[in-house]
Amino acid sequence: MPKDVQEEGLTLAVDNDNIGWLTFDRPGSKVNLLTTAIMERLDALITELQSRIATGKLVAVVMWSDKPGSFIAGADVNEIAALTDANEAAAKSRKGQKVFARVSRLTVPTIAAIDGSCLGGGTELALACDYRLASDRPSTRIGLPETQLGILPGFGGTVRLPRQCGIQNALNVILTGAPVKPDRARRMALVDRVLSEEGFRDGVRAFIREVITGRVKPSVYEKSFTERLLEDNGLGRKLLFSMARGRTAKRTGGRYPAPMVALDVVERTHGLQVDQALEIEARALGELAVTPVCKNLIRIFQLSTGARDALPAAVLEKRRPVERVGVIGAGVMGGAIAELAASKDVDVVLKDIEQGPLDAGLHHAHELLEKAASKGVFGAEEAGLKFARIQGVLDYAEFGQVDLAIEAVVERMAVKKQVLREAEEALPERAVFATNTSSLSVSELASGATRPARVVGLHFFNPVHRMPLVEVIRTPETSDEALATAFGFALDMDKRPVIVRDSPGFLVNRLLGPYLNEAGYLLEEGVPVRKLDDAVADFGMPMGPCRLLDEVGFDVARHVASELGRELGERLTPSGVIERLLEDGRLGKKNGLGFYIYQDGREKGVDSDLRRLLPGPASTPPNDEEIRRRCLYVMVNEAAFALEQEVVEGAAAVDLAMVMGTGFPPFRGGLLRWADSEGLTSIVESLRELAGRVGPRFEPAPRLVRMAEAGDSFTAPVAV
Repeated sequence: MPKDVQEEGLTLAVDNDNIGWLTFDRPGSKVNLLTTAIMERLDALITELQSRIATGKLVAVVMWSDKPGSFIAGADVNEIAALTDANEAAAKSRKGQKVFARVSRLTVPTIAAIDGSCLGGGTELALACDYRLASDRPSTRIGLPETQLGILPGFGGTVRLPRQCGIQNALNVILTGAPVKPDRARRMALVDRVLSEEGFRDGVRAFIREVITGRVKPSVYEKSFTERLLEDNGLGRKLLFSMARGRTAKRTGGRYPAPMVALDVVERTHGLQVDQALEIEARALGELAVTPVCKNLIRIFQLSTGARDALPAAVLEKRRPVERVGVIGAGVMGGAIAELAASKDVDVVLKDIEQGPLDAGLHHAHELLEKAASKGVFGAEEAGLKFARIQGVLDYAEFGQVDLAIEAVVERMAVKKQVLREAEEALPERAVFATNTSSLSVSELASGATRPARVVGLHFFNPVHRMPLVEVIRTPETSDEALATAFGFALDMDKRPVIVRDSPGFLVNRLLGPYLNEAGYLLEEGVPVRKLDDAVADFGMPMGPCRLLDEVGFDVARHVASELGRELGERLTPSGVIERLLEDGRLGKKNGLGFYIYQDGREKGVDSDLRRLLPGPASTPPNDEEIRRRCLYVMVNEAAFALEQEVVEGAAAVDLAMVMGTGFPPFRGGLLRWADSEGLTSIVESLRELAGRVGPRFEPAPRLVRMAEAGDSFTAPVAV
């Protein structure tokens, strides 16, 4: 195909049938982004298209991507992060709206050919076209995830999507940020037709012939009776938006303003002329783009997408492909790791020493795959094929072709060393052995290995299918090839790997240790369970420390706490609360008895019987602010100790790990970004006051003191 107009990242070619193909292909990237330069180029090419249309030399225009499995991933978040002025941000929105409006006014049919992921500005560009075609490629998804970044669709998405798909469909897409699959997009008239991935370009050409000959018209969403009742009259719309506002407030807890602002924009712009509606959208985008919440959410997004760069390219290229995984131990973690690998189409050998536990692990994996299928992640038939990739065994006979073995047995060093010795006898020399330990020394484990250079830590977090973080632990003996293989495997599993030096508790558990310990000390001072949990949950944590301990299990918590206390000394010495609860036969959620009572896995309230195990309410208990300071400042302090010991490379790794591994509130930007916003001087002063009044465990870390005295910060300040 001759390319008559070319520029890096965007190409215009007109074929022999007088069809113009605008092709996005960003050099050196797996995805296309709508940068300022690309938007300016698109604007110029629209002028070129108009000239060709005027001379009758163009019958249709196709928006195309040469990126396999990706259409357009949206705007460049780095440009959004750099915005510091609301007026400047609104002006950026208006420029994008203007370019897309020019697309919508072209006088020949315009078709967005979506073969792969289409997000943000990509979806808004598609909405500006007359027709949208989607491939049935598994990765094809269409969505507007802007609210997840603290902004809203600013190139016309809040205006065009409700008019194309109905208000309720549009709100579901905009407020959740969740993309939709092609079939769902077709039902809501977001796309006109779903074509086979095979021969997609030919299918697009055939569709264009239908359009040109008048055999097909743009899809129009047919509302149901209930939808018409709610959307097509003032009273119904008022009810609809009121209900949506209530759901959004409950989901965001008032901490994420973007969904509510987007909801207001959709309501305010209903029925307005497009130009008037777009101006309201632009102003709203401008205001949101410069908020601290937006900057923090974008930072977490950047840290997440940049996680794959934690290893230098020269090291990562040493990775070996992992086509077959051996998982040793078919407990909850082992079964879940097996399911994760199988869900990514990797063959798995799941081993245990007894048939009962093995069957339970296989059943757990099967349940997880079925649950994913019920949510539309893949079809039921595909779930069955993925489960067939898991082979259950009781010995190591099938481990001769394994590329990566992951042990997930009981947290006892002697047992893990025995497993390593047995596995090494069966594994090929090229295989990497990874331990999923949460607290034991990987170096000590590797000391008993025949091939210590092939031993690494791969610490998955529970529940494996939901938690995005994986700690990749390197010992002094771990080879670059083994590290790269484990790191690459985590990436293949769509996880966010953080490289951690082998040290007590690694990173996440080390920082959680003092947090959970302090909860125990507060309970011993008479702070009620519910008050303690609510104070921390109000900060934005997904759950309070007592509920988290219930989830982790008191036996596991005791083991980790004792390891940390032994290795790190007095500041990590736990209170006696967990020991008393264990002596009372409580394990947490796993046996239905913890701080809370559970029936069929559902929490039924704080157990009133705890009164005989914990002190009664204090006459003057710490207030909510002190509870938060005591629980959270000790984490910041421990992070300073960990950074001093180079457990991870820097503050960015700490923040990514705490958000992805513990649910630390993303809107705060991570533990250390939040610490900077609090002020390190203030934190040091508080720690010193608590050390004198409560105990020496609060003594501030030398690094934290030095930073406070120098006026330094862990992270760059939020630009507002």
